[in-house]
Amino acid sequence: MAGAILGGTWGFFAFPMMDTANDMVILAAITIGLLFHALMYAGQPSIMAEMFPTRMRYSGVSLGYQVTSIVAGSLAPIIATALLGNFKSSLPVALYLLAACVVTAVSVLFLKETRGISLHDVDAADAKGTADLLAASKK
Repeated sequence: MAGAILGGTWGFFAFPMMDTANDMVILAAITIGLLFHALMYAGQPSIMAEMFPTRMRYSGVSLGYQVTSIVAGSLAPIIATALLGNFKSSLPVALYLLAACVVTAVSVLFLKETRGISLHDVDAADAKGTADLLAASKK
């Protein structure tokens, strides 16, 4: 959540820092931005792994990463470039970054807390649910 909040506001500071054309200020802007990004990215593997039972964990996490790469990774630079070209200002790009981070923050708010839940129990519940579905389909 901290990474989403800091990242969402960072565009409003980073672009003016980059406009200074001072190498050290630009380096600081990039470094700080990467630190904020790391706050979001560091927890992502464990959060995603806890969302799926073992039998579908690899596929679920992979699908999440791949869809995100397609949607965010490919479209974000195109959208940012179009915004910068159309408005001749970095403000719309900073607002776009803010909007993306708001999506992240809302997602974090709706995550299920898994602290204290054994992944073995999750797997057992998944196995029971699968067995119940199979039994119901044979009737």
